[in-house]
Amino acid sequence: MFSRWSSFSSTNRHGESSNHQKEERKHRSKHHDSTREKRRRIDVIDLDEPISGRELLSISVKESWGLSHVADTLRKQYLDGEQKGAQIQFFWGDKRLDGDEIPKGASPLQYRLLEEGDNGALRVSWRRPKSKLRKHQIEIIEQEIEAGRSIGSIRETIANFLRPPSESRGHLVVNANQIVIHAVGGLREGPLQGNSWEARKVQTWLCRHLVFDIVPVDAYFVLRGFNEEYVCQKPYHTPHGYADVHKLKQWLRDKVLTSIYTRASRHRTIDVEDIKLTYRGKPVKKRNHIRPGETIDFDVPRVVEDRFIRAEAWLVPLTDTCIVCSDDKRVSEMPNRRRITMSCEHDSTICKECVGAWIASSMDTVTWDRLKCPECPQLLKYENVRAFATREVFERYDKLAVKAFLSNIPDFIWCLNPRCDSGQIYQAGCERARCHECKHSLCVRHNVPWHKGETCEEYEKRTRRQRKNDKASEKHVKEITKPCPGCDRNVHKYTGCDHVTCICGHEWCWLCFGMYYRDNQDFLQCHHTRECRYHDNPPNYEGGRAFMPFLNINPAPPPPPLFVRRRPREQRPPPAVPAPDPAPQAGPGNRPLRPRPNALDGEFVNIFRRHTDRNPRNPFDPNININLVRPHQDDPVGPDFFEEAMFFNLGHLMNRAGRDRPGREEI
Repeated sequence: MFSRWSSFSSTNRHGESSNHQKEERKHRSKHHDSTREKRRRIDVIDLDEPISGRELLSISVKESWGLSHVADTLRKQYLDGEQKGAQIQFFWGDKRLDGDEIPKGASPLQYRLLEEGDNGALRVSWRRPKSKLRKHQIEIIEQEIEAGRSIGSIRETIANFLRPPSESRGHLVVNANQIVIHAVGGLREGPLQGNSWEARKVQTWLCRHLVFDIVPVDAYFVLRGFNEEYVCQKPYHTPHGYADVHKLKQWLRDKVLTSIYTRASRHRTIDVEDIKLTYRGKPVKKRNHIRPGETIDFDVPRVVEDRFIRAEAWLVPLTDTCIVCSDDKRVSEMPNRRRITMSCEHDSTICKECVGAWIASSMDTVTWDRLKCPECPQLLKYENVRAFATREVFERYDKLAVKAFLSNIPDFIWCLNPRCDSGQIYQAGCERARCHECKHSLCVRHNVPWHKGETCEEYEKRTRRQRKNDKASEKHVKEITKPCPGCDRNVHKYTGCDHVTCICGHEWCWLCFGMYYRDNQDFLQCHHTRECRYHDNPPNYEGGRAFMPFLNINPAPPPPPLFVRRRPREQRPPPAVPAPDPAPQAGPGNRPLRPRPNALDGEFVNIFRRHTDRNPRNPFDPNININLVRPHQDDPVGPDFFEEAMFFNLGHLMNRAGRDRPGREEI
């Protein structure tokens, strides 16, 4: 018979187990937990899943396991006996894991399986079955990718391969932008839009497969900005076949502007309304009729542009050189559309950073509204300064521009308090006014701080002598200055030539107020009046003489005739005693050398005379009136500058040669 203590568990008066049994169970649980190690699940994803077909695999791993255990699990799951020696690379985010340790919180993990002999280089394949690339053509494309060619260049190469040699056959590829280059696998799958992107840089996205395809002619748009082209190869058009403007903006924002950012900055969104589209120089509206295959320009705010260019820098190679800083630049770091201003007729060779430095230095030397392009005399507009200047310089420029604009408004008066930068419009006839910002009082009638304790009449009576002196000063200023014909500012010339350039940019003659201008050959000319002393004898810098020294040669008498009929001996005058000539003598008996008549001299004389007969008024004659030889507007073809200069210089050289020759003896 069993005892009561062995048949029943010991309990206290409340029906609970005793403390001894609790401690024993607790000790057994601790021993069991120490023998069982914790596990966690990790999702392992193949980076080449679209090509290999290996789906996601969820693995339960222990805390003490490493990447080698995960690799063994993958080999058992996907590889057969012949592929056991394949190499498996692991990635976490966009970084490769070199050691054996599994990072904490690393889920999911990416991996790539490399078979024996696979070096991990980019692979190229063709998707469309009807038109294929040959093996040697694919090898050429792979070589171009390894050489660092751009996406646009590879598109051109593929298009040339696919164009038929015979014109009678139908063209499958009309434009290289029909070629679609897909990045398959990796962290960023999908088409590669940027034509300036370096193709081999897609390996940074852990992509190693490029697949080519073709879209129809009416299934793509080209969006151009930052001197780059981004090809949208989707039919974003309306039912009528025109471009869907809103969807194109969304595509540009989602697939281009935000897709190349790192994960840390992808939360930054861009408003679609901030993207401005232009087509053929005009803003694009929702109902514009733009057919597929056209190129549309876009602009984004300065902050978005700078952030995008920095994020895209690793994709775009260095192809340009700034002539100022001599640094290698990307196309996106040069002025947009290669123009600093829309009026510039030259391609800019200065980077954006140097143009901004030029604006900052010019703000200290010229007025804010006379800023010019560093490569041509075109004036910079408000949008140009905003595009290139730094934030501090642009805020200063914007403040001056606002002040100048408000000062032209009638009845607008700036506050006279030196510590206040505000102003407002006051009613006509108002005498005393109060600034709404600093509460400072001023006299609107006299534009002075308010004369406390005096009326305007008493103030005028008290300051009568001062105003009389001010008028005398103004009279004296008018006597020693002249008003600029462009802006009516008083200009005082105390030294220098009579060619005046005002701060407003107007160039005029100090004597006759004639305006300077550039003619069709970019020579500086001036409309001098007949009373001006420069009307008949303009300065040497007018008409391009400063750029061609031979145009300043003094005129010489025409050369003597080269051939004279021989006269009888009895009619010849007695020989005159020649003056001592320092010219060198040679020959036996120290007989002087006589120049032989040259047939080419007569030929040049005939050519020059025929030319001067055809153009009796040579514009390069220093003594001729320039105002009389300007080409007429109705003459479509002006004088050839180089031809005129050549013959003019030739005539002077012939005159000089005639003067330098020793005395001729009549034959």
